[in-house]
Amino acid sequence: MNAVVEDILEVNLENFQAEVVDKSQQVPVLLEFYADQAEQCASTSALLRKLVSEYQGKFVLRRVEVQKNSQLVQQMQIRALPTIKIVHQGQVAGGIDGPVDENQMKGALDQLTMSPLERVREEIDNLVSEGDRPKAIAMLQEVIADEPSNFALHVELCDLLIIEDRIPEAREILEGLPSDSEGIAKPKSRLEFIDMAKELDDLDSLLTKLESSKDDNYQLKLDAAIKLVTSDRVEEALKILLSIVQADRMWEEEKARKTMIKIFDLLGKGNELATRYRRKMFALLH
Repeated sequence: MNAVVEDILEVNLENFQAEVVDKSQQVPVLLEFYADQAEQCASTSALLRKLVSEYQGKFVLRRVEVQKNSQLVQQMQIRALPTIKIVHQGQVAGGIDGPVDENQMKGALDQLTMSPLERVREEIDNLVSEGDRPKAIAMLQEVIADEPSNFALHVELCDLLIIEDRIPEAREILEGLPSDSEGIAKPKSRLEFIDMAKELDDLDSLLTKLESSKDDNYQLKLDAAIKLVTSDRVEEALKILLSIVQADRMWEEEKARKTMIKIFDLLGKGNELATRYRRKMFALLH
């Protein structure tokens, strides 16, 4: 049994102070009230065990079997099964009565387990999704002033500056960052595409030529893909590059495949589009 599962403990009146109240001063405690014979508790128990594994020590799970702990049930005012109580710093910080929805549970946990830096990143992501990149840039600059050695934040700032066409600022920051900084491939790849696109015709002209060209005009296809990337039409670019890989994977020393990899770097780790096209490319190559 691994350490994470071993840390899921049964709680009673004798160990409640140590395993719930005292423990919650160090890490949030999820207190699960359940009954062994209650079918409605099974799915909640399974979900909570899954979350224990996913959150990797950011909270601990303590379980109370209600039929054996009537005094605790009364003290905690449990009226339904299952019931989850979240205990943080010695106080009940929230709870859910009845069957638990995963998104609801994660939302409650995230509020307690996210570090200040993670909260800032979430706020920045929200600003970017709303189209307010200037405000996101300003916020990043404020956080970096407090945490100048956090290179991952510098990298995120560089990427936003490039998107906002503040390229000289981004280049200056990138030159001062360690080459192994987390996520640095993303702004570097974005700059590479911008530099490559400068030497090419405008996108409309390239697409018009592509429509009337021969199917094996791979250079024209590559040029169009590069321009599509800088126009934020990334999936169209990936489709074109994948067609080159399918037709002639070794063309120009695998230039199409290597360009796809640069796009994956630009999209960033965990991006759904990158994952999907990485699988498509792998399927063609193997």
